[in-house]
Amino acid sequence: MRKGKRLSESQRLEVIAKLCVLSAPSKRSLAKEYGVSEAAIRKILKNREVIRKRSALMSEETKTKTFRASVGRFSELEDILYLWIDSMRRASLPVPPSLVFAKAKQIAQQLSISEDDFQASWQWLSRFRARRGLQKVLLHGEGS
Repeated sequence: MRKGKRLSESQRLEVIAKLCVLSAPSKRSLAKEYGVSEAAIRKILKNREVIRKRSALMSEETKTKTFRASVGRFSELEDILYLWIDSMRRASLPVPPSLVFAKAKQIAQQLSISEDDFQASWQWLSRFRARRGLQKVLLHGEGS
């Protein structure tokens, strides 16, 4: 067992799936299999609904690369925005940052989030893209 080993989001989902079957393996055997402590396995089981919800909007690639999953301060806004971006991409429409900023502000207004609380800035966009695995998208028109 290596101290400080982290599981990826996809590995956490695997652990949850293994623990939620009728003939589930012991927490000790799962801890050994994944090289983490039993406490880590118990924590995953305790937080399974949060993990499932958080990973529902992640791509499979993001799930395998995410070891420290974070949730933004305005997670409901980001969930809605992510779904909108995904629909735009599926329609093969460009999604420049200026459009993302405008849509984020519109969603914030609909959710009654004040302009003082939420600022659609380049720093926010950068963190949002990292949280959602969007580093390779939203590049059209960036920097203009």
